[in-house]
Amino acid sequence: MRRIVLTGFSPFDGRAQNASWIAVKALAAAFPRLDLQAVLIPVCWGAPARILTPLVSQSRPDCIIAMGEGEPGVFRLETIAHNARRERADNDGRYPEGQSIENDGPELRAASADCQSLQIALSAQGIPVRVSDDAGGFLCEEMLYTLEGLRENHECLHSVLFVHIPPYGTEIMYRGKPEICAEELLLDFGKRLLRCMGAPDILTGRE
Repeated sequence: MRRIVLTGFSPFDGRAQNASWIAVKALAAAFPRLDLQAVLIPVCWGAPARILTPLVSQSRPDCIIAMGEGEPGVFRLETIAHNARRERADNDGRYPEGQSIENDGPELRAASADCQSLQIALSAQGIPVRVSDDAGGFLCEEMLYTLEGLRENHECLHSVLFVHIPPYGTEIMYRGKPEICAEELLLDFGKRLLRCMGAPDILTGRE
């Protein structure tokens, strides 16, 4: 794994922070010698493809790990993305222009990452992780669907993954202790995730 793009979303639903952006920004900043690029994705319909399609063509990353906020208390590895958009306003107040993410795309795309193995490896470290088949129908679903399409069409892009992480500031049992989902915990999770995905040994988590 050489060049890694990390994506997080902007805050939405009136929240001040989005844990996904805090996580990927902290992870990229922690290892400036590694080729980690943090990319902010606005919570706007069409943003994943609009931002990532030219980025993949120009930067040719080996891996893209995308994160988004999910439910409190658990990290979720998403395994299925449907070619469908829920009737919901984005941060610009716009509703989706059509019911499909891609008009001519397949009905669904399955995650190419070995989410089951990742879940086992992370759970063994005391991290509450679930494998999920419901990405939510909003921008997180659109992100995973877009990522898998990009991987199919770009030989450079060997692996993609979408992870739902707990909302910023919420409580979580993490490695056997009650914690708050804040930057330190998110950075630790990111290190461990990257290590499980085969990133360099420098990305060790706290023990």
